[in-house]
Amino acid sequence: LSFSFALPHRAPEKMGEPLLIDSSGLSELPHRLDAYRSCVVDAKTCEALAIADFRARLSFSLQKWRQAGRMGVWLIISTSQARLIPAALGVGFEFHHASSGSTLVLSCWLPRNEPNNLPSGATHFLGVSGLVQRPDGKILVIRESSGPAARAGIWKLPGGLAGKREFIARAVIREIKEEVGIDCEFVALVSIMHLKPRRGNVSRGGASDLFCTCLLRTKETEPKLILQENEIADAKWIDKEELLRSGIYGLKGSAWRKSVEAALAASGRRAETSGLRFEEAPLGFTKGKVATLRSKL
Repeated sequence: LSFSFALPHRAPEKMGEPLLIDSSGLSELPHRLDAYRSCVVDAKTCEALAIADFRARLSFSLQKWRQAGRMGVWLIISTSQARLIPAALGVGFEFHHASSGSTLVLSCWLPRNEPNNLPSGATHFLGVSGLVQRPDGKILVIRESSGPAARAGIWKLPGGLAGKREFIARAVIREIKEEVGIDCEFVALVSIMHLKPRRGNVSRGGASDLFCTCLLRTKETEPKLILQENEIADAKWIDKEELLRSGIYGLKGSAWRKSVEAALAASGRRAETSGLRFEEAPLGFTKGKVATLRSKL
């Protein structure tokens, strides 16, 4: 069993064909072709255009690209070009996703009689938590300052969300460092829960959560805890028996309980054969590296 997470690699992109100009004087908008031969238009190249001119040239471009057999068009608009959004929507574009807080990507599927095969926006968040053990077997738990767990007074394993392009192993190590100030060594990925989106959670945009529980070991025998201000209310070390009696981990048969049991198994007698181990290697057929989580052979 193995999971691989490849760093996104942008394939070489070719510029589109020479810009076409028709008898009315309209020309295609500047664009490039992505790895799937879809047209990509960056609205930065259109900043000097009046809205009416932008709409006319965009409509003309869609017509020419459809005739050329192109399948999809991506339009990248930053906040400074937001005035162009209604014109794009008016010729058939749809919202696709927002990126980095200041960029909106719109898409347009060109074939008239074929289903839209453009990929959707992100469908999942990647959450990580760590069962962190000291050499004496004690396990780290935290109490958050805000959120559902804080309101319920729950002690839980530390963790959070992985960032863009961030491997699971690095994400959980970073989260623990940020929350309690200690350095850890990643041992294994032991469990993945598929959590459905909560109603009313606007920030997730309806995306599910792949929540990964990992086993880690401290690099020091008795590491000093430095709590993250405004995020972590308290932290402590407990033994495994207390962990299995507490909060969300105390209910036998629950998903949270099973995740912790898997981590404890990976730290005990079955350590050599339990969980998925992390390694990083070249991807092979293109540039970049891949993070692989696989069972030990």
